[in-house]
Amino acid sequence: MKNLVRLLRYLRPSTSWVVISLVMMVLGTVIDLIAPWMLKLIFDEGIGGSDVKLILALIIGLAGIQVVKSIAMFVQGRAQELVGQNVVYTLREQLYNHLQRLSFSYYDKAQTGQLMSRMTGDIESVKNFIGFGAMAMFTGAMTFVGTIVFMAFIQWQVTLLCMASVPLLLFALYQFNKKVGPAWGQIREQMGKLTTTLQENISGIRVVKAFARENVEQSKFEERNDQNFETNMDRAKLEAKSFPLMNFYGGLVFLTMIWVGAYFVAKGNMSLGTFMAFQWYTWGIIWPLNMLGWQINIMQQAIKAAPRVFEVLDTPVDISSEAGANADTDRIEGNVSFEGVSFHFADQDPEQDAGILVDISLGVKQGEVIAVLGATGSGKSSLIALMSRFYDVSQGRLLIDGVDVRDYELEGLRRKIGIVPQETFLFSATIRENIAYGVPEATQEQIEWASRKAQIHSFIDTLPHGYDTIIGERGVGLSGGQRQRVALARAILMDPPILVLDEATASVDTATESAIHEELLEVMKGRTTFIIAQRLSSVKRADRIVVLDGGKIVQQGTHKELFEQEGFFRNLFQMQEAAAAR
Repeated sequence: MKNLVRLLRYLRPSTSWVVISLVMMVLGTVIDLIAPWMLKLIFDEGIGGSDVKLILALIIGLAGIQVVKSIAMFVQGRAQELVGQNVVYTLREQLYNHLQRLSFSYYDKAQTGQLMSRMTGDIESVKNFIGFGAMAMFTGAMTFVGTIVFMAFIQWQVTLLCMASVPLLLFALYQFNKKVGPAWGQIREQMGKLTTTLQENISGIRVVKAFARENVEQSKFEERNDQNFETNMDRAKLEAKSFPLMNFYGGLVFLTMIWVGAYFVAKGNMSLGTFMAFQWYTWGIIWPLNMLGWQINIMQQAIKAAPRVFEVLDTPVDISSEAGANADTDRIEGNVSFEGVSFHFADQDPEQDAGILVDISLGVKQGEVIAVLGATGSGKSSLIALMSRFYDVSQGRLLIDGVDVRDYELEGLRRKIGIVPQETFLFSATIRENIAYGVPEATQEQIEWASRKAQIHSFIDTLPHGYDTIIGERGVGLSGGQRQRVALARAILMDPPILVLDEATASVDTATESAIHEELLEVMKGRTTFIIAQRLSSVKRADRIVVLDGGKIVQQGTHKELFEQEGFFRNLFQMQEAAAAR
């Protein structure tokens, strides 16, 4: 119920349209209640009194109020849809904005397909209830109560007898509501899993084809699709059992009215006009109760979908600009200091699990080029991620220019650190837009300058549309090395005081790597640069090399100093020299 109340709060910005919709709904309901009474007058007063003028006047009146009702229904329908769309717009905007603010730790576990399902299907279910279902339920309740009041005022004995089977219909609705809720909960969850499977398959289609796993992936999707089908069929069976029973009980109400009404007319205790009016009024009892089954369906979909949406909205943003974080990021020069820094993921127990980073102390001066080496899982990328506050340190402090990174405004901090990630991601847009992603106001000359430094300009020039070439989703159409160089140009264009190259040349050939490093020599001047690499050729120009093992710094020094020591660096050097000699 609290989720339903929370949903209804989203109606506040559309209060005026809600009021208009309610007014139109009340007007339409009143017309529905007056119309049978006018029919009664046609039979009793007009036909009974042979008053043709009265009959004509009442018929014209009926036509007139039906025109008014039609106009009211049009206004109500438009107002309801506007209210529903406003709720959807607000929810989607809030959800998307919140997803942008959530930290890396959330996305380490979140499934993209589930998030897509919540952003689309779940919010659509909420809209159907807010924009249509809730108002329809209110309309039905008003019509039901109003009809009973009018019928009782005209002939209370027949009204009470007609209501004999209504408790059975209400009980059937109660049972249906109790069972259909969990069914819709299962459907929403299964739909999220199905969307996840679809998204993963499409995103990884090249891997699927490369390993000839189409049949396996098809079987996986069919299994999810079957589960979704079965879950929907279970819900459909429930509806198939409940709705005919509700219709049967509704039919009993009508049959009872005809039988009792006809008896009272025959006995002279009720006029023919009242009998005809009661036939009309009876539908005011039957249809709200029968429609309530569908409205419960819509309500339960929203009730089961809303927690999935609110679960994301209620996820705390664990990394944001701290209160009072006002250190001037424009003055960042690039002096970086790790002081006893340790790092654990949120789901790790610091007392039992080994840290990703353990007691890291490292000072880097502005303009220094620091190479970070280590085996897979040694904590190289985590060390860099802490600088941009993708994660926060678990212990110790990380300072930039003597200021704790948590005291900088988050967006400003990240704009001062240009990163070329190990996993290159490009958007489905032009090459120009991808390179200028961090600096959308960049001129063509600036974009070309960055491209030349990244050794990608000459390739772009060979394309039919040059920088206006659309490269497709995730950079499809470019080789791994080309994507990496576009990402490198994107980072260079930001002109940051701190530059991070996380395996930035891993996908290019040795000759291109050498050319890139020659161009980067100029780019790195005066700029603090961190190079994470496995190839020693990538780090030979580094001022200092830091070797990580098990999250700890085990070696530190220049290329010459580390080569003279026993350890990871010399072993790596010897292995790569032997491989090159083959």
